[in-house]
This record gives sequence, structure tokens and C-alpha cells, in this order.
Amino acid sequence: MDARLRLAIEHPNGSGARSEEDTMSNIALSQKSIKLMKLCEIEGFDKLDDLLLLATLADTMCPAICMMEGCDHTAEMEPDQDQGFCEACGGNTVVSVLVLAGLI
Repeated sequence: MDARLRLAIEHPNGSGARSEEDTMSNIALSQKSIKLMKLCEIEGFDKLDDLLLLATLADTMCPAICMMEGCDHTAEMEPDQDQGFCEACGGNTVVSVLVLAGLI
């Protein structure tokens, strides 16, 4: 069998054998995604939509989480907060759920 024909059969779209499956099995969550999932867990929500609904309905404060790796301290912050003080690690690294989700 001609090598070009064999390659065309194995890779009909030219993207490489099993490339989509390989990519899907190696999905890495961004730090923002990981922190959003952690904040949902800590706040007791199964779905991010429910947490975001709570945050948008709140008058002045909403859930926030520290973005420092290894620190999952949560607090109530202003909805537009992106550099709140973390009482656990001491950094200005606490971000509101609305900022983290890209809604503000």
C-alpha cells in the first residue's frame, strides 16, 4: 500500500491519528475554573449558575475566593473586587465570583 494512501486512510482530515481524543483526555482546567469550582463547593452549590444567581441578587456583597495557589480562603467582597485582602495568606488576591466568571 502506498504510504500516502495509508496516511489518507489513517488521517482523513489531516489532523493526526486520535488527535481529538488525545486532546480531550489531556484537558487542563485554568486556575480560574478550578477556583470557581472550589468556591461552588465551599459555598454549598452543585452548579456555578446557582452561585452566580446568588451573587447577582445580593445587594452589596458576594462570595469571593483567594487566587493564590494553595490558598482557598473565601470571604464576602464587593461584586467588582479583584484585589481584595486575604486574611489567610496576606495577599491582595481575593477576587469576587462575578469578576472571576467574567461577568464584571
